Amino acid sequence: MTTAKLYRLGFSKDEVRRAVRCCLRRIARGRYVATGSCEDARHEAIWAALSEEDFEEFAHRDDMRDEIEPLRVLIRTRAEQIHTASGRWRVTKGREVFSHLSAALVHGLPIAYPAQTRVEVFRPNVSRKYRHLYVRNREIPSAHRKMVGIYAVTTVERTLIDVARDYDPDVSVPMLDEAIRRRLTSRLRLEAVLEECPESRGDAAVVCALNLTDGRREAPSESIAAVRFFEHGIAGFEPQVEFFGDHGEVIARVDFCHRDAKLIVEIDGVEKYTMNGRTPRASIAAEKAREAALEARGYKVIRLTFGELFRTAPFERILGVLASRLRTG
Repeated sequence: MTTAKLYRLGFSKDEVRRAVRCCLRRIARGRYVATGSCEDARHEAIWAALSEEDFEEFAHRDDMRDEIEPLRVLIRTRAEQIHTASGRWRVTKGREVFSHLSAALVHGLPIAYPAQTRVEVFRPNVSRKYRHLYVRNREIPSAHRKMVGIYAVTTVERTLIDVARDYDPDVSVPMLDEAIRRRLTSRLRLEAVLEECPESRGDAAVVCALNLTDGRREAPSESIAAVRFFEHGIAGFEPQVEFFGDHGEVIARVDFCHRDAKLIVEIDGVEKYTMNGRTPRASIAAEKAREAALEARGYKVIRLTFGELFRTAPFERILGVLASRLRTG
Protein backbone atom coordinates (compact mmCIF):
# COMPACT_ATOMS: atom_id res chain seq x y z
CA MET A 1 0.00 0.00 0.00
CA THR A 2 1.42 3.38 -1.00
CA THR A 3 1.41 6.64 0.95
CA ALA A 4 -0.72 8.18 -1.80
CA LYS A 5 -3.29 5.39 -1.36
CA LEU A 6 -3.41 5.98 2.39
CA TYR A 7 -3.95 9.69 1.82
CA ARG A 8 -6.81 8.91 -0.57
CA LEU A 9 -8.35 6.77 2.17
CA GLY A 10 -8.39 9.86 4.37
CA PHE A 11 -5.29 9.31 6.52
CA SER A 12 -3.13 12.27 7.51
CA LYS A 13 0.66 12.08 7.87
CA ASP A 14 0.36 11.73 11.64
CA GLU A 15 -2.26 9.00 11.29
CA VAL A 16 -0.01 7.07 8.92
CA ARG A 17 2.79 7.28 11.49
CA ARG A 18 0.47 5.95 14.19
CA ALA A 19 -0.70 3.13 11.92
CA VAL A 20 2.93 2.12 11.38
CA ARG A 21 3.19 1.59 15.12
CA CYS A 22 0.05 -0.55 14.97
CA CYS A 23 -0.89 -2.58 11.88
CA LEU A 24 1.31 -1.22 9.08
CA ARG A 25 4.97 -1.85 8.35
CA ARG A 26 7.08 0.57 6.32
CA ILE A 27 9.10 -1.39 3.75
CA ALA A 28 10.53 1.52 1.80
CA ARG A 29 9.86 5.17 1.17
CA GLY A 30 6.17 5.54 0.35
CA ARG A 31 5.48 1.80 0.55
CA TYR A 32 3.79 -0.13 3.34
CA VAL A 33 2.48 -3.61 4.07
CA ALA A 34 -0.30 -4.56 6.46
CA THR A 35 1.04 -6.78 9.22
CA GLY A 36 -2.23 -7.92 10.79
CA SER A 37 -5.72 -6.72 11.59
CA CYS A 38 -6.14 -4.50 14.62
CA GLU A 39 -8.97 -3.29 16.83
CA ASP A 40 -8.50 0.39 16.04
CA ALA A 41 -11.68 1.48 14.24
CA ARG A 42 -9.76 4.28 12.53
CA HIS A 43 -7.79 1.64 10.55
CA GLU A 44 -10.83 -0.19 9.17
CA ALA A 45 -10.38 1.64 5.85
CA ILE A 46 -7.06 -0.16 5.34
CA TRP A 47 -8.62 -3.60 5.67
CA ALA A 48 -11.64 -2.65 3.59
CA ALA A 49 -9.34 -1.46 0.79
CA LEU A 50 -7.33 -4.69 0.88
CA SER A 51 -10.45 -6.85 0.72
CA GLU A 52 -11.63 -5.02 -2.41
CA GLU A 53 -8.33 -5.09 -4.34
CA ASP A 54 -5.74 -7.47 -5.69
CA PHE A 55 -2.97 -7.96 -3.15
CA GLU A 56 -0.15 -10.33 -2.35
CA GLU A 57 0.20 -12.05 0.99
CA PHE A 58 3.51 -12.56 2.70
CA ALA A 59 4.59 -16.20 2.88
CA HIS A 60 5.19 -17.32 6.47
CA ARG A 61 7.60 -20.21 7.04
CA ASP A 62 8.57 -19.36 10.61
CA ASP A 63 12.28 -19.20 9.79
CA MET A 64 14.84 -16.81 8.29
CA ARG A 65 13.20 -17.08 4.86
CA ASP A 66 10.39 -14.81 6.09
CA GLU A 67 12.89 -11.94 5.79
CA ILE A 68 12.82 -12.33 2.00
CA GLU A 69 9.21 -11.15 1.73
CA PRO A 70 9.96 -7.40 2.08
CA LEU A 71 12.26 -7.75 -0.95
CA ARG A 72 9.27 -8.89 -3.03
CA VAL A 73 7.49 -5.65 -2.13
CA LEU A 74 10.51 -3.56 -3.12
CA ILE A 75 10.80 -5.37 -6.47
CA ARG A 76 7.13 -4.90 -7.25
CA THR A 77 7.30 -1.24 -6.24
CA ARG A 78 10.22 -0.52 -8.56
CA ALA A 79 8.63 -2.45 -11.43
CA GLU A 80 5.41 -0.46 -11.08
CA GLN A 81 7.30 2.83 -10.99
CA ILE A 82 9.34 1.98 -14.09
CA HIS A 83 6.30 0.59 -15.90
CA THR A 84 4.38 3.85 -15.48
CA ALA A 85 7.54 5.71 -16.64
CA SER A 86 6.57 9.10 -15.26
CA GLY A 87 9.05 11.82 -14.39
CA ARG A 88 12.56 10.61 -13.56
CA TRP A 89 11.56 6.97 -14.11
CA ARG A 90 11.52 7.56 -17.87
CA VAL A 91 15.33 7.57 -17.73
CA THR A 92 15.49 3.93 -16.63
CA LYS A 93 12.65 2.46 -18.70
CA GLY A 94 14.06 0.14 -21.34
CA ARG A 95 17.57 0.32 -19.87
CA GLU A 96 17.13 -1.36 -16.49
CA VAL A 97 16.76 -5.12 -16.05
CA PHE A 98 16.05 -6.99 -12.81
CA SER A 99 18.87 -9.45 -12.10
CA HIS A 100 20.25 -11.93 -9.58
CA LEU A 101 17.96 -12.66 -6.60
CA SER A 102 15.39 -10.11 -7.75
CA ALA A 103 15.07 -11.86 -11.11
CA ALA A 104 14.99 -15.23 -9.33
CA LEU A 105 11.98 -14.14 -7.28
CA VAL A 106 10.19 -12.96 -10.43
CA HIS A 107 10.88 -16.35 -12.05
CA GLY A 108 9.62 -18.19 -8.96
CA LEU A 109 12.99 -19.69 -8.09
CA PRO A 110 13.70 -20.44 -4.42
CA ILE A 111 15.84 -18.18 -2.26
CA ALA A 112 16.88 -20.38 0.63
CA TYR A 113 17.78 -17.54 2.99
CA PRO A 114 17.95 -13.70 2.89
CA ALA A 115 21.34 -13.17 1.25
CA GLN A 116 20.31 -9.75 -0.11
CA THR A 117 17.92 -7.02 1.04
CA ARG A 118 18.35 -4.70 -1.96
CA VAL A 119 16.61 -4.86 -5.32
CA GLU A 120 19.24 -5.91 -7.88
CA VAL A 121 19.30 -4.55 -11.42
CA PHE A 122 21.59 -4.23 -14.42
CA ARG A 123 21.93 -0.83 -16.04
CA PRO A 124 24.63 0.20 -18.54
CA ASN A 125 27.25 2.73 -17.42
CA VAL A 126 26.03 2.80 -13.81
CA SER A 127 27.42 0.91 -10.81
CA ARG A 128 26.11 2.03 -7.46
CA LYS A 129 24.58 0.85 -4.19
CA TYR A 130 21.65 2.62 -2.58
CA ARG A 131 19.78 1.74 0.59
CA HIS A 132 17.22 -0.39 -1.26
CA LEU A 133 18.87 -0.76 -4.67
CA TYR A 134 22.01 -2.39 -6.07
CA VAL A 135 22.83 -1.29 -9.63
CA ARG A 136 25.45 -3.29 -11.54
CA ASN A 137 27.06 -1.91 -14.68
CA ARG A 138 26.45 -4.58 -17.28
CA GLU A 139 25.03 -4.44 -20.79
CA ILE A 140 22.62 -7.33 -21.21
CA PRO A 141 22.05 -8.66 -24.75
CA SER A 142 18.44 -8.97 -25.85
CA ALA A 143 18.75 -12.78 -25.89
CA HIS A 144 19.46 -12.71 -22.13
CA ARG A 145 16.44 -10.61 -21.13
CA LYS A 146 12.68 -11.02 -21.24
CA MET A 147 9.44 -9.50 -19.98
CA VAL A 148 7.48 -11.28 -17.25
CA GLY A 149 4.37 -9.18 -16.84
CA ILE A 150 5.59 -5.69 -16.02
CA TYR A 151 9.04 -6.97 -15.01
CA ALA A 152 12.02 -6.67 -17.35
CA VAL A 153 14.26 -9.49 -16.10
CA THR A 154 17.23 -11.58 -17.10
CA THR A 155 16.26 -15.00 -18.51
CA VAL A 156 16.18 -18.02 -16.22
CA GLU A 157 19.57 -19.20 -17.54
CA ARG A 158 21.25 -15.81 -17.20
CA THR A 159 19.74 -15.36 -13.74
CA LEU A 160 21.10 -18.70 -12.54
CA ILE A 161 24.54 -17.93 -13.97
CA ASP A 162 24.70 -14.47 -12.38
CA VAL A 163 23.62 -15.81 -8.99
CA ALA A 164 26.26 -18.56 -9.18
CA ARG A 165 28.90 -15.94 -10.07
CA ASP A 166 28.13 -13.49 -7.30
CA TYR A 167 26.72 -15.59 -4.45
CA ASP A 168 27.80 -18.61 -2.44
CA PRO A 169 26.76 -22.09 -3.62
CA ASP A 170 24.25 -22.49 -0.79
CA VAL A 171 22.27 -19.76 -2.59
CA SER A 172 22.88 -20.78 -6.21
CA VAL A 173 22.64 -24.59 -5.95
CA PRO A 174 19.06 -24.63 -4.53
CA MET A 175 17.98 -22.49 -7.50
CA LEU A 176 19.79 -24.69 -9.99
CA ASP A 177 18.33 -27.85 -8.47
CA GLU A 178 14.82 -26.40 -8.66
CA ALA A 179 15.23 -25.20 -12.25
CA ILE A 180 16.55 -28.58 -13.38
CA ARG A 181 13.91 -30.52 -11.44
CA ARG A 182 11.10 -28.41 -12.93
CA ARG A 183 12.73 -28.60 -16.38
CA LEU A 184 12.87 -24.83 -16.66
CA THR A 185 16.29 -25.28 -18.28
CA SER A 186 19.06 -27.86 -18.68
CA ARG A 187 22.75 -28.08 -17.97
CA LEU A 188 23.51 -27.97 -21.71
CA ARG A 189 21.49 -24.77 -22.06
CA LEU A 190 23.19 -23.21 -19.05
CA GLU A 191 26.63 -24.07 -20.41
CA ALA A 192 25.69 -22.55 -23.79
CA VAL A 193 24.55 -19.29 -22.18
CA LEU A 194 27.70 -19.22 -20.03
CA GLU A 195 29.78 -19.32 -23.22
CA GLU A 196 27.81 -16.34 -24.53
CA CYS A 197 28.65 -14.16 -21.50
CA PRO A 198 32.11 -15.14 -20.24
CA GLU A 199 33.69 -13.07 -17.48
CA SER A 200 37.18 -13.13 -16.02
CA ARG A 201 35.75 -13.43 -12.51
CA GLY A 202 33.19 -15.92 -11.30
CA ASP A 203 33.01 -18.47 -14.11
CA ALA A 204 34.80 -21.10 -12.00
CA ALA A 205 32.14 -20.62 -9.32
CA VAL A 206 29.43 -21.22 -11.92
CA VAL A 207 31.07 -24.50 -13.02
CA CYS A 208 31.41 -25.58 -9.37
CA ALA A 209 27.72 -24.87 -8.73
CA LEU A 210 26.72 -26.78 -11.86
CA ASN A 211 28.79 -29.76 -10.74
CA LEU A 212 26.93 -29.75 -7.40
CA THR A 213 23.51 -29.60 -9.05
CA ASP A 214 21.14 -32.56 -8.82
CA GLY A 215 17.50 -32.26 -9.89
CA ARG A 216 16.46 -35.18 -7.68
CA ARG A 217 16.54 -32.97 -4.59
CA GLU A 218 13.08 -31.73 -3.69
CA ALA A 219 13.64 -28.79 -1.36
CA PRO A 220 16.13 -25.92 -0.91
CA SER A 221 17.09 -27.34 2.49
CA GLU A 222 18.23 -30.56 0.82
CA SER A 223 20.30 -28.57 -1.68
CA ILE A 224 21.98 -26.63 1.13
CA ALA A 225 22.75 -29.91 2.91
CA ALA A 226 24.40 -31.23 -0.27
CA VAL A 227 26.53 -28.07 -0.46
CA ARG A 228 27.57 -28.56 3.18
CA PHE A 229 28.51 -32.18 2.44
CA PHE A 230 30.80 -30.90 -0.31
CA GLU A 231 32.29 -28.18 1.91
CA HIS A 232 33.04 -30.66 4.71
CA GLY A 233 34.44 -33.35 2.42
CA ILE A 234 31.50 -35.71 3.00
CA ALA A 235 30.98 -37.97 -0.02
CA GLY A 236 28.80 -40.92 -0.98
CA PHE A 237 25.32 -39.65 -0.06
CA GLU A 238 22.61 -40.20 -2.67
CA PRO A 239 19.44 -38.06 -2.62
CA GLN A 240 15.85 -39.32 -2.49
CA VAL A 241 16.53 -43.03 -1.97
CA GLU A 242 13.51 -45.34 -1.74
CA PHE A 243 13.15 -48.41 0.47
CA PHE A 244 10.70 -51.17 -0.40
CA GLY A 245 8.68 -53.64 1.63
CA ASP A 246 8.20 -57.37 1.13
CA HIS A 247 5.51 -56.82 -1.49
CA GLY A 248 7.33 -54.15 -3.49
CA GLU A 249 5.60 -51.21 -1.83
CA VAL A 250 7.58 -48.08 -0.92
CA ILE A 251 7.92 -47.96 2.84
CA ALA A 252 10.23 -44.96 2.97
CA ARG A 253 11.93 -42.36 0.81
CA VAL A 254 14.78 -40.58 2.55
CA ASP A 255 16.50 -37.29 1.79
CA PHE A 256 20.05 -38.71 1.75
CA CYS A 257 21.39 -42.24 2.04
CA HIS A 258 24.95 -43.58 2.21
CA ARG A 259 24.43 -47.22 1.29
CA ASP A 260 27.88 -48.52 2.25
CA ALA A 261 27.75 -46.97 5.72
CA LYS A 262 24.01 -47.58 6.09
CA LEU A 263 23.65 -43.97 7.18
CA ILE A 264 20.63 -41.77 6.43
CA VAL A 265 20.41 -37.99 6.81
CA GLU A 266 16.97 -36.38 6.94
CA ILE A 267 16.32 -32.62 6.80
CA ASP A 268 13.34 -31.70 8.96
CA GLY A 269 11.00 -28.85 8.09
CA VAL A 270 7.54 -27.69 9.09
CA GLU A 271 6.17 -28.80 5.71
CA LYS A 272 7.24 -32.38 6.45
CA TYR A 273 4.81 -32.56 9.35
CA THR A 274 1.78 -31.10 7.56
CA MET A 275 1.90 -33.23 4.40
CA ASN A 276 -0.99 -35.22 2.94
CA GLY A 277 -3.48 -33.39 5.13
CA ARG A 278 -2.21 -35.07 8.28
CA THR A 279 -1.87 -33.31 11.60
CA PRO A 280 1.68 -32.69 12.88
CA ARG A 281 1.09 -35.31 15.62
CA ALA A 282 0.04 -37.96 13.09
CA SER A 283 2.96 -37.08 10.82
CA ILE A 284 5.46 -37.34 13.66
CA ALA A 285 4.05 -40.75 14.62
CA ALA A 286 4.39 -41.89 10.98
CA GLU A 287 7.98 -40.59 10.88
CA LYS A 288 8.87 -42.53 14.04
CA ALA A 289 7.40 -45.73 12.61
CA ARG A 290 9.29 -45.22 9.35
CA GLU A 291 12.53 -44.55 11.22
CA ALA A 292 12.06 -47.71 13.31
CA ALA A 293 11.62 -49.74 10.11
CA LEU A 294 14.85 -48.32 8.69
CA GLU A 295 16.78 -48.96 11.92
CA ALA A 296 15.53 -52.56 11.85
CA ARG A 297 17.38 -52.90 8.54
CA GLY A 298 20.61 -51.71 10.13
CA TYR A 299 20.43 -48.06 9.12
CA LYS A 300 21.21 -45.16 11.41
CA VAL A 301 19.16 -41.99 10.90
CA ILE A 302 20.52 -38.51 11.63
CA ARG A 303 18.03 -35.64 11.52
CA LEU A 304 18.95 -32.02 10.88
CA THR A 305 16.81 -28.91 11.28
CA PHE A 306 16.97 -26.02 8.81
CA GLY A 307 18.94 -23.95 11.32
CA GLU A 308 21.54 -26.68 11.76
CA LEU A 309 22.42 -26.41 8.06
CA PHE A 310 24.24 -23.19 8.96
CA ARG A 311 26.35 -24.70 11.75
CA THR A 312 29.57 -26.67 11.55
CA ALA A 313 29.07 -29.11 14.43
CA PRO A 314 26.25 -31.22 12.85
CA PHE A 315 28.35 -31.94 9.78
CA GLU A 316 31.42 -32.76 11.83
CA ARG A 317 29.22 -35.25 13.67
CA ILE A 318 28.01 -36.76 10.37
CA LEU A 319 31.61 -37.05 9.19
CA GLY A 320 32.59 -38.83 12.41
CA VAL A 321 29.63 -41.24 12.32
CA LEU A 322 30.25 -41.95 8.64
CA ALA A 323 33.93 -42.77 9.22
CA SER A 324 33.07 -45.00 12.20
CA ARG A 325 30.40 -46.99 10.35
CA LEU A 326 32.63 -47.44 7.29
CA ARG A 327 35.41 -48.82 9.52
CA THR A 328 33.14 -51.27 11.31
CA GLY A 329 31.04 -52.13 8.26
